[in-house]
Amino acid sequence: MKHIFILLALAAISITPLRGQSDLSSLLLSNSWQEMNANPALQPAGIVVNLPGFYNNLWLTNITFNDLVVEENGATVLDISNAIGQMEAQNILREDFDIETIGIGFHVGRLGLSVGHRLRFNALIDYPKTLAQLIWEGNAQFVGETVGFGPSFDLTAYHEFALGASYKIGDNVQVGGKVKLLSGGANLNTERNDLQLTTSDDVYQLTLDADLLLNTAGSLTYDGLRDVGVDFNYGNFSTSSLFSSNSGLAFDLGIAVQLGKLQLSASALDLGAEISWDEQVANYTLDGLYEFEGLDVAQQLLDDGESFGDVIDSLYNTYEPTETNNGYTTTIGAKYYFSGQYEVSEDILVGLIAYTDNYKDVNTTAVAVSGSINFSPVLRVGGFYGLRNERLDNLGVNATLSLGPVRLIAATDNIISAFRPKDAHLANFRVGLNLAFGQEKEDVDRSNGNRMF
Repeated sequence: MKHIFILLALAAISITPLRGQSDLSSLLLSNSWQEMNANPALQPAGIVVNLPGFYNNLWLTNITFNDLVVEENGATVLDISNAIGQMEAQNILREDFDIETIGIGFHVGRLGLSVGHRLRFNALIDYPKTLAQLIWEGNAQFVGETVGFGPSFDLTAYHEFALGASYKIGDNVQVGGKVKLLSGGANLNTERNDLQLTTSDDVYQLTLDADLLLNTAGSLTYDGLRDVGVDFNYGNFSTSSLFSSNSGLAFDLGIAVQLGKLQLSASALDLGAEISWDEQVANYTLDGLYEFEGLDVAQQLLDDGESFGDVIDSLYNTYEPTETNNGYTTTIGAKYYFSGQYEVSEDILVGLIAYTDNYKDVNTTAVAVSGSINFSPVLRVGGFYGLRNERLDNLGVNATLSLGPVRLIAATDNIISAFRPKDAHLANFRVGLNLAFGQEKEDVDRSNGNRMF
């Protein structure tokens, strides 16, 4: 049974070195490339060059580091049973990581044009508590029961090439859009994940009712139970990864309206986004009923001794998946922003931001009240307090430092996690660097000057 668990847990194992995607701070980063990524209508005035930067967002439900690692008799110990006790029936791990490489935007009259590239990594793992219980505590606790333990996961690494345009209509309305070419680097996902395990209370026979389809592209090598490997290199900038035959399209749309001191904006990102995977593709299927005898398979696999090899051989013969090489398609969930900002003075803005998305049937919704202030001609600081992922402990801060044409950007959607990282369910940060040229002084100084209104 263990190699089935291995196949199902590969996604989680492959991303543990990383540190889900409601990016609220971007819309507060006035006059920046990052704000335009959140709404393509908000293209900065003049010429803007986006230099390498990073964005990362990790969201965990139910468990934290302190649930896994505890103090016991003056020593720090790993307490997986305690973490399992904190889990609910279903649990989510979501990760979004962007590496921005280069981009440039400029204006020709009322028309703004932009082109840019970034490497993106999205991951969602939706796993039941029973999966952790079976792996760590064994199946003896479920004698006489049938339990479902199939996780759902999707890990995708891809390059995004974006061509954007914005246009000023009259004096108060600006619209924008982007067409994005997606070039897939690697993917690992469950297209079907129905796994039901029954442990008989008569002869302790295990019956697995399986309907599992695991799709991989450039991420998994499987040559039998004794040779399983993961090679999910989301930072691969090779030519083949930049322009692979695993490709797709996505579209962004945005609008901004200025009503005196009030600005309203809305955007829809990654509309129709999907990638067709045809290169380095493999599919692994378990379909049907499988039987195995033994009271506690997990415990046998954890024990040392000759019996370990016997169990492996038995599992190899019983649960070997069927391998095929069929192309498949994955989707990237659309994201929606709505915001309103009011200019209290030339240096102070207050506002409201709302966000929603639906990625692999997992919905993320966030709403926040925001504010920002110019402390000097070179420093602008903002923040928000919001409801996100059904939690109220979300305090975001951001800052933009302008030194001539150089603009250094730093932001987090949850500053609390910086002070209490071991208790955090959310870790989020952004670092960016822009060069801005050809802007009027009033565009730089005024809080809404970047809107081109």
